[in-house]
Amino acid sequence: MNPSSLVPSSSKPLVCKNLGYAIATVMLVATTSVQAAPTVTAAAAVSEPDNTPTTVESLSETNNTLATQRQPSDAALSAANQKLLSQNAQLQRQVNDLQTQVNVLVYESKGQLFLYGAFTVVISLLVGIFVSWLVFVRRERW
Repeated sequence: MNPSSLVPSSSKPLVCKNLGYAIATVMLVATTSVQAAPTVTAAAAVSEPDNTPTTVESLSETNNTLATQRQPSDAALSAANQKLLSQNAQLQRQVNDLQTQVNVLVYESKGQLFLYGAFTVVISLLVGIFVSWLVFVRRERW
């Protein structure tokens, strides 16, 4: 019995139809669940007049007082400046420490590479001496 004969030949179109219905259902639900943005009517846009100053002089006075309120004092500026200077010095020290560590690691890696090269030369010489000794010893035996 062939396993493909157990599956009805119309299963692919059935899956496609079901998938199409599922997509259509999801789209329908999504469109019906979307709420419209609230709109502003003309009556709601008109507000009652409030007691705000409308003359140019009173507006400039209000701006001046806000500007003076927002302006930090000399003591606050000095304290913030000192804090930033101390942070800058601390970060500078950290940068110098890290630069020193980098230099040490670079020199260590160069020294390590030099040692690897030296060991390679020594081992090559020993292998060369051993091979030449084998050749000369075998010549003497002939």
